[in-house]
Amino acid sequence: MHLMTLAHVESANNLPFAFFQCAETFPIRPAQWYRHDGDYLPVTYRQLHDRILQVASGLIAAGIQPGDRVAIMMENRPEWAIADYAILSIGAVSVPLYCCYRADDIAYVLNDCEAVATIVSGGDLLRHLRQAAPNCPNLGPIYALEEAEGVTPFAELLATTIDARAIAARLAHIGRDTLASLVYTSGTTAHPKGVMLTHGNFLTNVAAALHLYPLRDDDKMLSFLPLAHCLERMGGHFFVYTTGISVAFAERPDTVARNLAEAQPTILVTVPRLLEVMQSRIEGQVAKQPPLRRWLFQSYVERYGNGSHEAANFIRRGRATILDKMVGRKVRARFGGRLRGIISGGAPLPPSVARFFEALLLPVIEGYGLTESAPILTANLPHARKIGSVGIPVRGVEIRLSDEGEIMARGDNVMAGYWRQPEATAQTLVDGWLLTGDIGAFDEEGYLRITDRKKEIIVNSGGENVAPSRIESLLASHPMIDQVVVYGDRRPYLVALVAINEEAGRHWVSAQGIECSNWQVVLQSDQLRKRIQSDISALLKPLSQHEQVRRIHLLATPLTLADGLLTPTLKVKRRKVYERYAEILEQLYS
Repeated sequence: MHLMTLAHVESANNLPFAFFQCAETFPIRPAQWYRHDGDYLPVTYRQLHDRILQVASGLIAAGIQPGDRVAIMMENRPEWAIADYAILSIGAVSVPLYCCYRADDIAYVLNDCEAVATIVSGGDLLRHLRQAAPNCPNLGPIYALEEAEGVTPFAELLATTIDARAIAARLAHIGRDTLASLVYTSGTTAHPKGVMLTHGNFLTNVAAALHLYPLRDDDKMLSFLPLAHCLERMGGHFFVYTTGISVAFAERPDTVARNLAEAQPTILVTVPRLLEVMQSRIEGQVAKQPPLRRWLFQSYVERYGNGSHEAANFIRRGRATILDKMVGRKVRARFGGRLRGIISGGAPLPPSVARFFEALLLPVIEGYGLTESAPILTANLPHARKIGSVGIPVRGVEIRLSDEGEIMARGDNVMAGYWRQPEATAQTLVDGWLLTGDIGAFDEEGYLRITDRKKEIIVNSGGENVAPSRIESLLASHPMIDQVVVYGDRRPYLVALVAINEEAGRHWVSAQGIECSNWQVVLQSDQLRKRIQSDISALLKPLSQHEQVRRIHLLATPLTLADGLLTPTLKVKRRKVYERYAEILEQLYS
């Protein structure tokens, strides 16, 4: 049985209509897989369809009107799709909240969008929501998956008798220009803004993705990135339920590695951080091998990790077979053994990471986009990947560069604007073009490369411009460096804060005969700092003098979501890091 076609996606008036057609075509095909008692169990398209209609009927009965904003705060789980599609089916607007939001963040978003109801799972999320609720005077009922005092059980919505006529009447008035969702940006500097995305914005991106990446009947995705983030919402949610493939849900962020092996996905949407962690673990195991095996592995990755698929001679093929048995097959088994494509977005992918997985026959397709573009703007072609680039404009998207090199985009996937912020909208949408705030350049084959954020360019005391992300990307390839933040605006030279990979760091200091039982003491050692500084100098040697990092500080703990120094998509909140470590940064210049 074939999947839904590109024509089906392009002809759909709205997201729920596209899903309902899918459910009618594939009623017994699994739409979702959820983990229960140690196994993954399916939810068919028919079952998901009926549950969505029940919840939609319950929301209508509760008085939710077209255009009303309804918030969703849940971990990735089957009920997320039920809630989202139920809200969309009645012409309301879904507002996803990140699970890492604190009570103040929740209150800000709920008040800003004037949410009339919230659907939440339970546990800490419900507790944080209840802490925020007293500061949200317009908030209506809270529907919770977990039974608790003062909330309405989500089960009541699921028990509602389906009112097909009322839902059909609502659907008839939902077009591609109808507002579907307010997606709040991560907010690296100030309060997040509500990005207004329409049904047509998302459907345009689904069509572009389907045109880019042909599917198979048995394709399955693993959902673990936050569904509140636009990349996962499009790739592991709307794309799935519009085309007819299935999605399995990871239990928690810390079980992704295990769930990959259990769920056996064929497509993985991820951010570079997961790939960096997996690479670090694999290289840690390789480091324990005899010298000959280590050399073979390193030379193999260097030779074959270019994505060019060049034919190898007999000797190379023999070496590749040995290494594939030694490492490659085991690595692919960790990813479930069926993975045929890794989609990477949300942050720059270090070329060394891409080459590493290319060599292990796990091709990485890097793309680029923003929440404001729902989100995809460019992507590498599966059969023509160019490492270090973010690909070419996807179907329906036009890209051009301003005189300053800023990337500008136009297409039916571009947002309607920022929620109730006309000034911010006017600054970002100019003459129909989305100003991305990113600096880029096209190569001779039309592949786009991101060189920096427009607002994050460092201008040193000599007036020279420095792109910090370029330097950080180079340094991220070092096996002992997990995170690095470059600093030096209006300063004579660059310095950096560096978080060391503990496993790799312990392995190195142990090999030097240094006592490493106390990791915090190790981080203060001159030997480790000098080694990292020396390696940084070597990595940055090809760059100009003003792009060299002269001094470093080894962080006692890595930057995390919990300490407020990373966004939910693991991007560094550069200005907040500068503020937090102001004294240390100042000392690096003393």
